[in-house]
Amino acid sequence: MSKIIETSTIIPSVVGIGDINLGLLSAGKLRRGTQETPHVIVWNGTQFLVGTGVEQFTRSHERMDMERLGEGQDAQALTRVALAELTGPAHQMTASIVVGFPVHVMQDKALASQILRKLRSWLAGEQRFTLDGADYQILIESVQAMAQPAGAFFAWGLNNAGKWARPAADLDALVVICDNGFNTVDKFAVQGGNVVGKFTGGETAGIRRAAETLIHEVKTKYGVNLTRHEADQYLRAGKPVLSCWQGEIELLPLTQQALESAAAQVGDLLETSWGNGKQFRHLLFTGGGSELLKQHLLRRYPHGVVLSNPVLANALGLARYGRRIFKSSRTVIGLDPGFGGFKAVALTLDA
Repeated sequence: MSKIIETSTIIPSVVGIGDINLGLLSAGKLRRGTQETPHVIVWNGTQFLVGTGVEQFTRSHERMDMERLGEGQDAQALTRVALAELTGPAHQMTASIVVGFPVHVMQDKALASQILRKLRSWLAGEQRFTLDGADYQILIESVQAMAQPAGAFFAWGLNNAGKWARPAADLDALVVICDNGFNTVDKFAVQGGNVVGKFTGGETAGIRRAAETLIHEVKTKYGVNLTRHEADQYLRAGKPVLSCWQGEIELLPLTQQALESAAAQVGDLLETSWGNGKQFRHLLFTGGGSELLKQHLLRRYPHGVVLSNPVLANALGLARYGRRIFKSSRTVIGLDPGFGGFKAVALTLDA
Protein backbone atom coordinates (compact mmCIF):
# COMPACT_ATOMS: atom_id res chain seq x y z
CA MET A 1 0.00 0.00 0.00
CA SER A 2 1.37 3.42 -0.98
CA LYS A 3 2.36 5.81 1.75
CA ILE A 4 0.60 9.20 1.67
CA ILE A 5 2.71 12.26 2.42
CA GLU A 6 0.87 15.25 3.90
CA THR A 7 2.18 18.81 3.56
CA SER A 8 0.47 22.07 4.41
CA THR A 9 0.88 25.83 4.35
CA ILE A 10 -0.90 28.98 5.51
CA ILE A 11 -0.34 32.25 3.66
CA PRO A 12 -1.78 35.43 5.26
CA SER A 13 -4.25 36.97 2.79
CA VAL A 14 -2.22 40.15 2.42
CA VAL A 15 -1.12 41.37 -1.02
CA GLY A 16 0.49 44.61 -2.17
CA ILE A 17 2.35 46.14 -5.08
CA GLY A 18 5.90 47.11 -4.24
CA ASP A 19 9.50 46.02 -3.80
CA ILE A 20 11.54 44.72 -0.86
CA ASN A 21 14.81 46.11 -2.25
CA LEU A 22 15.86 49.01 -0.01
CA GLY A 23 19.23 49.54 -1.66
CA LEU A 24 21.86 50.69 0.82
CA LEU A 25 19.35 51.96 3.36
CA SER A 26 20.33 50.96 6.88
CA ALA A 27 19.26 51.71 10.43
CA GLY A 28 22.81 51.27 11.60
CA LYS A 29 24.25 48.65 13.92
CA LEU A 30 22.70 49.78 17.19
CA ARG A 31 20.41 46.78 17.37
CA ARG A 32 19.58 44.32 14.65
CA GLY A 33 16.36 42.35 14.88
CA THR A 34 14.95 39.84 12.44
CA GLN A 35 12.74 41.51 9.84
CA GLU A 36 9.99 39.45 8.28
CA THR A 37 9.99 39.98 4.54
CA PRO A 38 7.06 39.03 2.31
CA HIS A 39 7.19 36.71 -0.65
CA VAL A 40 7.91 38.34 -4.01
CA ILE A 41 6.01 36.68 -6.85
CA VAL A 42 6.32 37.57 -10.54
CA TRP A 43 4.35 36.28 -13.54
CA ASN A 44 3.53 37.78 -16.92
CA GLY A 45 5.55 40.86 -16.05
CA THR A 46 3.59 41.64 -12.86
CA GLN A 47 5.14 41.65 -9.38
CA PHE A 48 3.37 41.39 -6.01
CA LEU A 49 4.37 41.17 -2.38
CA VAL A 50 2.46 38.46 -0.54
CA GLY A 51 1.98 37.35 3.07
CA THR A 52 3.68 38.32 6.31
CA GLY A 53 5.48 41.66 6.31
CA VAL A 54 3.75 43.30 3.34
CA GLU A 55 2.73 46.32 5.46
CA GLN A 56 6.42 47.03 6.14
CA PHE A 57 6.98 47.79 2.45
CA THR A 58 3.70 48.91 0.87
CA ARG A 59 0.00 49.44 1.39
CA SER A 60 -1.87 46.15 1.36
CA HIS A 61 -5.00 45.31 -0.62
CA GLU A 62 -7.98 44.09 1.42
CA ARG A 63 -10.65 42.81 -0.96
CA MET A 64 -13.69 41.45 0.88
CA ASP A 65 -16.01 40.74 -2.07
CA MET A 66 -16.87 37.15 -2.99
CA GLU A 67 -15.86 37.60 -6.63
CA ARG A 68 -12.21 37.75 -5.51
CA LEU A 69 -12.46 33.98 -5.00
CA GLY A 70 -12.38 33.43 -8.75
CA GLU A 71 -10.70 36.42 -10.30
CA GLY A 72 -8.26 39.20 -9.67
CA GLN A 73 -4.50 39.28 -9.38
CA ASP A 74 -4.65 39.21 -5.57
CA ALA A 75 -6.26 35.76 -5.61
CA GLN A 76 -3.85 34.57 -8.30
CA ALA A 77 -0.83 35.74 -6.30
CA LEU A 78 -2.02 34.12 -3.06
CA THR A 79 -2.96 30.85 -4.77
CA ARG A 80 0.34 30.55 -6.60
CA VAL A 81 2.35 31.26 -3.44
CA ALA A 82 0.35 28.62 -1.55
CA LEU A 83 0.92 26.07 -4.32
CA ALA A 84 4.62 26.89 -4.47
CA GLU A 85 4.95 26.26 -0.73
CA LEU A 86 3.67 22.72 -1.30
CA THR A 87 6.16 21.79 -4.03
CA GLY A 88 9.17 21.48 -1.77
CA PRO A 89 12.70 21.84 -3.17
CA ALA A 90 11.69 20.45 -6.58
CA HIS A 91 9.70 23.61 -7.41
CA GLN A 92 7.57 21.39 -9.68
CA MET A 93 4.27 19.59 -9.15
CA THR A 94 1.32 18.06 -10.98
CA ALA A 95 -1.88 18.06 -8.95
CA SER A 96 -5.68 18.17 -8.84
CA ILE A 97 -7.43 20.67 -6.56
CA VAL A 98 -10.60 20.82 -4.50
CA VAL A 99 -11.22 24.46 -3.56
CA GLY A 100 -13.63 25.60 -0.86
CA PHE A 101 -16.22 28.36 -1.33
CA PRO A 102 -18.40 29.88 1.41
CA VAL A 103 -21.79 28.19 1.90
CA HIS A 104 -23.89 31.10 0.66
CA VAL A 105 -21.79 31.19 -2.54
CA MET A 106 -22.37 27.47 -3.16
CA GLN A 107 -26.10 27.91 -2.46
CA ASP A 108 -26.30 30.37 -5.37
CA LYS A 109 -25.80 28.03 -8.32
CA ALA A 110 -25.32 30.81 -10.86
CA LEU A 111 -22.80 32.70 -8.70
CA ALA A 112 -20.85 29.56 -7.76
CA SER A 113 -20.70 28.42 -11.40
CA GLN A 114 -19.50 31.86 -12.50
CA ILE A 115 -16.76 32.03 -9.86
CA LEU A 116 -15.63 28.46 -10.56
CA ARG A 117 -15.52 29.12 -14.31
CA LYS A 118 -13.32 32.19 -13.77
CA LEU A 119 -11.10 30.29 -11.34
CA ARG A 120 -10.57 27.45 -13.79
CA SER A 121 -9.80 29.88 -16.61
CA TRP A 122 -6.46 30.84 -15.03
CA LEU A 123 -5.76 28.05 -12.52
CA ALA A 124 -6.29 24.91 -14.61
CA GLY A 125 -3.35 24.02 -16.82
CA GLU A 126 0.30 25.00 -16.54
CA GLN A 127 1.47 27.61 -14.05
CA ARG A 128 4.87 29.25 -14.55
CA PHE A 129 6.07 31.98 -12.22
CA THR A 130 9.01 33.19 -10.17
CA LEU A 131 8.80 33.24 -6.38
CA ASP A 132 11.56 34.80 -4.29
CA GLY A 133 13.91 34.50 -7.26
CA ALA A 134 13.24 30.80 -7.98
CA ASP A 135 11.34 29.46 -10.99
CA TYR A 136 8.28 27.26 -10.46
CA GLN A 137 6.35 25.02 -12.83
CA ILE A 138 3.03 23.58 -11.66
CA LEU A 139 0.45 21.66 -13.71
CA ILE A 140 -3.12 21.67 -12.39
CA GLU A 141 -5.05 18.82 -13.97
CA SER A 142 -8.51 19.45 -12.52
CA VAL A 143 -10.30 21.99 -10.30
CA GLN A 144 -13.48 21.15 -8.35
CA ALA A 145 -15.36 23.17 -5.72
CA MET A 146 -17.09 22.27 -2.45
CA ALA A 147 -18.49 24.25 0.46
CA GLN A 148 -15.68 25.15 2.85
CA PRO A 149 -17.23 23.50 5.94
CA ALA A 150 -17.75 20.29 3.92
CA GLY A 151 -13.98 20.12 4.21
CA ALA A 152 -14.28 20.12 8.00
CA PHE A 153 -16.79 17.25 7.77
CA PHE A 154 -14.35 15.26 5.61
CA ALA A 155 -11.44 16.08 7.94
CA TRP A 156 -13.54 14.69 10.80
CA GLY A 157 -14.80 11.61 8.95
CA LEU A 158 -12.22 10.57 6.33
CA ASN A 159 -8.60 9.48 6.58
CA ASN A 160 -5.82 10.62 4.25
CA ALA A 161 -6.68 7.81 1.84
CA GLY A 162 -10.17 9.25 1.42
CA LYS A 163 -11.88 6.38 3.25
CA TRP A 164 -14.48 6.69 6.02
CA ALA A 165 -12.62 6.32 9.31
CA ARG A 166 -15.36 6.73 11.91
CA PRO A 167 -18.05 4.31 13.16
CA ALA A 168 -20.57 3.48 10.44
CA ALA A 169 -23.34 4.95 12.62
CA ASP A 170 -21.82 8.41 12.23
CA LEU A 171 -22.62 8.30 8.50
CA ASP A 172 -26.32 8.35 9.39
CA ALA A 173 -26.04 10.72 12.36
CA LEU A 174 -27.04 14.38 12.12
CA VAL A 175 -23.75 16.30 12.10
CA VAL A 176 -23.48 20.09 11.99
CA ILE A 177 -20.44 22.28 11.44
CA CYS A 178 -19.93 25.94 12.29
CA ASP A 179 -17.11 27.34 10.20
CA ASN A 180 -16.16 30.63 11.77
CA GLY A 181 -13.69 32.43 9.53
CA PHE A 182 -12.43 35.96 9.08
CA ASN A 183 -15.23 37.23 6.83
CA THR A 184 -17.92 34.54 7.02
CA VAL A 185 -19.78 32.31 9.44
CA ASP A 186 -20.98 29.16 7.70
CA LYS A 187 -23.43 26.58 9.01
CA PHE A 188 -23.40 23.16 7.38
CA ALA A 189 -25.44 20.07 8.28
CA VAL A 190 -25.08 16.52 6.94
CA GLN A 191 -27.10 13.37 7.59
CA GLY A 192 -26.94 10.10 5.73
CA GLY A 193 -24.73 11.60 3.04
CA ASN A 194 -27.15 14.46 2.32
CA VAL A 195 -27.04 18.17 3.15
CA VAL A 196 -29.79 19.18 5.59
CA GLY A 197 -30.91 22.52 4.19
CA LYS A 198 -32.82 23.88 7.19
CA PHE A 199 -29.66 23.87 9.31
CA THR A 200 -27.37 25.13 6.53
CA GLY A 201 -26.56 28.71 5.56
CA GLY A 202 -23.94 31.43 5.57
CA GLU A 203 -23.45 34.99 6.77
CA THR A 204 -20.85 37.65 6.12
CA ALA A 205 -19.76 37.97 9.73
CA GLY A 206 -16.83 36.39 11.55
CA ILE A 207 -13.64 37.77 13.08
CA ARG A 208 -13.69 40.64 10.60
CA ARG A 209 -16.34 42.25 12.82
CA ALA A 210 -14.06 42.06 15.84
CA ALA A 211 -11.19 43.47 13.77
CA GLU A 212 -13.33 46.37 12.58
CA THR A 213 -14.48 47.08 16.15
CA LEU A 214 -10.85 47.21 17.27
CA ILE A 215 -9.91 49.42 14.31
CA HIS A 216 -12.65 51.89 15.27
CA GLU A 217 -11.66 51.97 18.96
CA VAL A 218 -7.93 52.41 18.25
CA LYS A 219 -8.66 55.19 15.75
CA THR A 220 -11.02 56.95 18.18
CA LYS A 221 -8.79 56.68 21.26
CA TYR A 222 -5.29 56.99 19.80
CA GLY A 223 -5.69 58.38 16.26
CA VAL A 224 -3.91 55.36 14.74
CA ASN A 225 -5.20 53.64 11.60
CA LEU A 226 -4.92 49.84 11.55
CA THR A 227 -5.50 47.52 8.62
CA ARG A 228 -7.80 44.56 9.14
CA HIS A 229 -4.81 42.25 9.07
CA GLU A 230 -2.99 44.28 11.73
CA ALA A 231 -6.13 44.32 13.88
CA ASP A 232 -6.44 40.55 13.49
CA GLN A 233 -2.86 40.12 14.70
CA TYR A 234 -3.62 42.17 17.82
CA LEU A 235 -6.75 40.07 18.46
CA ARG A 236 -4.64 36.89 18.39
CA ALA A 237 -1.78 38.23 20.51
CA GLY A 238 -1.52 37.11 24.12
CA LYS A 239 -0.32 40.55 25.24
CA PRO A 240 -1.24 43.03 22.50
CA VAL A 241 0.69 46.30 22.79
CA LEU A 242 0.30 49.27 20.44
CA SER A 243 3.37 51.50 20.16
CA CYS A 244 2.38 55.03 19.12
CA TRP A 245 2.85 58.70 19.97
CA GLN A 246 1.27 58.16 23.40
CA GLY A 247 3.73 55.42 24.30
CA GLU A 248 3.19 51.69 24.77
CA ILE A 249 -0.58 51.07 24.95
CA GLU A 250 -1.91 47.77 26.28
CA LEU A 251 -4.79 46.77 24.01
CA LEU A 252 -6.00 43.69 25.90
CA PRO A 253 -9.15 45.38 27.27
CA LEU A 254 -10.08 46.51 23.75
CA THR A 255 -9.33 43.15 22.12
CA GLN A 256 -11.33 41.29 24.76
CA GLN A 257 -14.27 43.64 24.26
CA ALA A 258 -14.12 43.20 20.48
CA LEU A 259 -13.93 39.39 20.72
CA GLU A 260 -16.82 39.20 23.18
CA SER A 261 -18.93 41.28 20.82
CA ALA A 262 -18.05 39.03 17.86
CA ALA A 263 -18.73 35.90 19.91
CA ALA A 264 -22.16 37.21 20.89
CA GLN A 265 -22.96 37.90 17.24
CA VAL A 266 -21.88 34.41 16.15
CA GLY A 267 -23.77 32.81 19.04
CA ASP A 268 -26.96 34.68 18.15
CA LEU A 269 -26.65 33.59 14.49
CA LEU A 270 -26.32 29.96 15.53
CA GLU A 271 -29.09 30.09 18.12
CA THR A 272 -31.52 31.52 15.57
CA SER A 273 -31.29 28.41 13.38
CA TRP A 274 -29.89 25.75 15.72
CA GLY A 275 -31.45 26.60 19.08
CA ASN A 276 -29.49 24.90 21.86
CA GLY A 277 -28.05 22.41 19.37
CA LYS A 278 -28.89 19.36 21.47
CA GLN A 279 -30.77 17.76 18.57
CA PHE A 280 -27.43 17.16 16.80
CA ARG A 281 -25.41 13.99 17.39
CA HIS A 282 -22.19 15.88 16.63
CA LEU A 283 -21.65 19.66 16.69
CA LEU A 284 -18.28 20.66 15.27
CA PHE A 285 -16.51 24.02 15.19
CA THR A 286 -13.83 24.85 12.65
CA GLY A 287 -11.98 27.87 11.22
CA GLY A 288 -9.54 30.34 12.71
CA GLY A 289 -12.39 32.26 14.30
CA SER A 290 -13.49 29.18 16.21
CA GLU A 291 -9.97 28.79 17.55
CA LEU A 292 -10.00 32.42 18.69
CA LEU A 293 -13.52 32.27 20.17
CA LYS A 294 -13.26 28.73 21.54
CA GLN A 295 -14.11 29.54 25.15
CA HIS A 296 -17.10 31.67 24.15
CA LEU A 297 -18.51 29.09 21.73
CA LEU A 298 -18.13 26.13 24.07
CA ARG A 299 -19.69 28.10 26.90
CA ARG A 300 -22.84 28.41 24.78
CA TYR A 301 -22.56 24.92 23.25
CA PRO A 302 -20.71 22.80 25.86
CA HIS A 303 -21.37 19.57 23.92
CA GLY A 304 -19.65 21.01 20.83
CA VAL A 305 -16.12 20.10 19.72
CA VAL A 306 -13.51 22.40 18.21
CA LEU A 307 -11.68 20.32 15.61
CA SER A 308 -7.99 19.66 15.96
CA ASN A 309 -6.08 22.40 14.12
CA PRO A 310 -9.28 24.22 13.12
CA VAL A 311 -7.42 26.71 10.92
CA LEU A 312 -6.34 23.94 8.51
CA ALA A 313 -9.29 21.56 8.97
CA ASN A 314 -11.23 22.69 5.90
CA ALA A 315 -8.20 22.41 3.61
CA LEU A 316 -7.26 19.01 5.04
CA GLY A 317 -10.77 17.65 4.55
CA LEU A 318 -11.00 18.99 1.00
CA ALA A 319 -7.70 17.25 0.23
CA ARG A 320 -9.00 14.00 1.75
CA TYR A 321 -12.11 14.22 -0.41
CA GLY A 322 -9.86 14.95 -3.37
CA ARG A 323 -7.94 11.76 -2.60
CA ARG A 324 -11.31 9.98 -2.88
CA ILE A 325 -12.45 11.47 -6.22
CA PHE A 326 -9.16 12.03 -8.07
CA LYS A 327 -8.01 8.42 -7.89
CA SER A 328 -5.44 8.72 -10.67
CA SER A 329 -3.80 11.91 -9.34
CA ARG A 330 -0.53 11.43 -7.50
CA THR A 331 -1.05 14.72 -5.63
CA VAL A 332 -4.36 16.21 -4.54
CA ILE A 333 -4.69 19.60 -2.87
CA GLY A 334 -7.35 21.04 -0.64
CA LEU A 335 -7.41 24.84 -0.94
CA ASP A 336 -9.30 27.02 1.52
CA PRO A 337 -8.96 30.58 0.14
CA GLY A 338 -9.92 32.44 3.30
CA PHE A 339 -10.12 36.20 3.72
CA GLY A 340 -7.73 35.94 6.66
CA GLY A 341 -5.40 33.38 5.14
CA PHE A 342 -5.02 31.00 2.20
CA LYS A 343 -4.77 27.48 3.64
CA ALA A 344 -3.63 24.55 1.51
CA VAL A 345 -2.96 20.87 2.21
CA ALA A 346 -1.40 18.42 -0.26
CA LEU A 347 -1.72 14.64 -0.03
CA THR A 348 0.81 12.90 -2.26
CA LEU A 349 1.16 9.19 -3.01
CA ASP A 350 4.72 8.14 -2.31
CA ALA A 351 4.96 5.43 -4.96
